[in-house]
Amino acid sequence: MFAWATPEYLLDHMSIEEVFFYYDEGVQCEDWRAALHAKWIGKLFEDKKQAKPPRGKNPDKPDKSKFYQHYGDQIERG
Repeated sequence: MFAWATPEYLLDHMSIEEVFFYYDEGVQCEDWRAALHAKWIGKLFEDKKQAKPPRGKNPDKPDKSKFYQHYGDQIERG
């Protein structure tokens, strides 16, 4: 979790109970942080799904005027 917390340093400066406590608290903190990140990522995707189309526009229908502006000279009719 921290660069200074090497196994050798912990065993030299802490009792075994303190080492287990330190790692247990660190694991709980990482679990909490991962859950928080997952919550915010989920919220971002949820907001994207609920985004409403601009007024007067239907995202399921093509915009014919833009289509003809872009491809109008390439359309051949028999």
